[in-house]
Amino acid sequence: MSIKRTKKIFLILSCALGLCLFFLLLLRFSPYTALSDFRKQAVSTRIYDVHGELIQILPLEEGLRREWIPLEAIPPFVQHVFLQAEDHRFFQHHGIDLGAILRATFQNASEGRTVSGASTVTMQLARIIKPNSRRTLFAKLLEACDALRLEMRLSKSEILELYLNSLPFGFKAEGIASAARTFFGHSVKNLTLEEAFCLAVIPRRPALYNPLTQPDYCAKAAFDLYRTSLSENAVLIGLLPANLPQEEFLSAAKKAKAFSYPFEAPHFVRWLAAYSLAELGRKADVHTTLDLELQHVAENQLARAVERYAGNRLTNGAVLLCDSQSGAIRVWVGSADFFNEAHSGQVDGVLALRQPGSSMKPFLYALSLERGYSPSSVLPDIPLEFGFDRLYVPQNFNNRFNGPVRLRVALASSLNVPAVYLLNQIGMEQYLQKLSDLHFESLKNADPGLGLALGNAEVSVFELVQAFSVFPRDGLFLPLHALADTGGIAPEPSRVYDENTARLICDMLSDAEARAMGFGFSPTFRTPFSAMFKTGTANQYQNITALAASPHYTVGVWMGNFSGETVIGKTGSSIPAKIARDLLVQVQGRSGRDFPKPAQFRKERICALSGMHATARCPDTVSEYVAAGLSPADCSWHTAGGTAYPAEYAPWFRIKNRSGEVDEAGKKLLITSPRSGSLFYYDDSIPPSRQKLLVEASGGTDEKAVFLLDGSLLVETVRPFTAQVPIVRGKHHVTVQCGGESASIDFEVK
Repeated sequence: MSIKRTKKIFLILSCALGLCLFFLLLLRFSPYTALSDFRKQAVSTRIYDVHGELIQILPLEEGLRREWIPLEAIPPFVQHVFLQAEDHRFFQHHGIDLGAILRATFQNASEGRTVSGASTVTMQLARIIKPNSRRTLFAKLLEACDALRLEMRLSKSEILELYLNSLPFGFKAEGIASAARTFFGHSVKNLTLEEAFCLAVIPRRPALYNPLTQPDYCAKAAFDLYRTSLSENAVLIGLLPANLPQEEFLSAAKKAKAFSYPFEAPHFVRWLAAYSLAELGRKADVHTTLDLELQHVAENQLARAVERYAGNRLTNGAVLLCDSQSGAIRVWVGSADFFNEAHSGQVDGVLALRQPGSSMKPFLYALSLERGYSPSSVLPDIPLEFGFDRLYVPQNFNNRFNGPVRLRVALASSLNVPAVYLLNQIGMEQYLQKLSDLHFESLKNADPGLGLALGNAEVSVFELVQAFSVFPRDGLFLPLHALADTGGIAPEPSRVYDENTARLICDMLSDAEARAMGFGFSPTFRTPFSAMFKTGTANQYQNITALAASPHYTVGVWMGNFSGETVIGKTGSSIPAKIARDLLVQVQGRSGRDFPKPAQFRKERICALSGMHATARCPDTVSEYVAAGLSPADCSWHTAGGTAYPAEYAPWFRIKNRSGEVDEAGKKLLITSPRSGSLFYYDDSIPPSRQKLLVEASGGTDEKAVFLLDGSLLVETVRPFTAQVPIVRGKHHVTVQCGGESASIDFEVK
């Protein structure tokens, strides 16, 4: 052979080699966006509770379920069965099986029709990644190129894993994990050999080989595949029994049972999917902090309560329970019946905004403790007016006034007037800032006025429980969470209240004696361990709420209806309170640690009426926490002459006969009612003689006083200082003179 011919052959071979190398590099490094997109496709997330119990498997679009399972979790014999069904030489080729192509070509030519295909698993995966309904020669070539691209970019294990997790089985099931559940009712790891063969034939003809509807056809195809596997692949002979009768496959196909997908805690899962799963990316398994066993207990308790009080138009409710120390959610019940359309069961009562009533008071009282008040501070529970042109006159739930009340009793017995008084003293801006620190997001743009002290602004049970759990956590705020595995990222707690403040609130709300004025010694609040309670009722009882907590768990319960209709009859907040108590007992058992004591306080005997240091003249004393280093003044209300109330209690004192007296003389002269700047309206339907305004005053250095209306003498009177002022349209000025003092107010009548 001449040198020239040799060079020519070498050049041709070099060009061919170069072209091959270029082609391979092109296959390896050219963009393959279809693969990138395919690997990012959504999968059906399996959601588990804290004990590993399955809560739900989330469907994808149009109900499709595509569960992901790693290759190592698929039993080896199952992997081999599927390879025998589609590509028994999978590990011997590089995406294209030339031997299979030649065999298929010969068989098809001999029969005059297509009886055998040559698509490898890799080629099938390429077609799944980039579907092409055309089965032309050109489409096949493109499919073969994509198969080569896959083989050059992924390992055999990765290809097989992608294939088994993406294989369509029909009936809204993709991937072997979803197929095992759909057709046999259990996971892949529990498949029998016969079931694996039955599954392997379904993708060939899903309608014909569906074991749920066509067990005979499915069993025959599975048995044929089994015999072929034994004869074609000696490797499998060591994995498979050699003489399985066809009846075994028929029995397996006839025992096929469709999986009943669990639908537990639907409101919780919906919230999780909306607020948490988006941060996780493509995640096949999500382990949560929910406790399904406890969830079922809460669901049953709520359903029974709603059924019992359905006649009172109490048609729904919600329950949220969390771990007090970690903020982990254990129970989330959004409604009494998710499927009850008549009562809007799919509305989530945990997230719905409702007026919480007095359930909000602990956050205000905690703020007051940090603004100089103490558990022994005396607050006025007397008729009071707040505001000016818009008067706000709070009433207690029992329409009674209790006079001077210690802060401990006012909170534990849920008295309204002292709470409004505190908010008026502390200031709305400071309280709203504290509620913002507690993450009451729903109140960001609220303008509720002083009624906020009594819970007239709408918040959610989620916000209430999240905030209430601050107290058993010694004043530290943690956002509620539901993921058992946070990837090592845990939020840092933020201090909202001082440790001693939080411990005092726990002590006061777990004090049965302090609660007795408002609730008596109700067994509803009785637990075998230390627990705190706070209930709330909105106007007309359309929303009744209960919060309860121990050092271990915090729970919130709302009951009412989503329609906004008023509840018939006085159902009371004891109904949700009982559910809250029973849940605490259920989850905690009969024991638990006590709330810790405030370290910077000591117990001291104080007067039960004045809150001051008890003396021998005080008829009723109690033991109360006093700040260490402080010595309260001796009680000045109880003297040798009897009990003397401060002047500001004069209006309350005069409501009915009471023992003792009001120490008014010598105090600053004040018009106690109405407030200056008040606005009143004249009613033409009432005779003028019946329309009068009562003006009350206290204090002064004399026992007589003179009332002037618009500069003219109205009346001269003795204690108690009161006067009837005629209601006449226009602006008016009232002056009271006592000794050398005077006090004035302005009001308007329209």
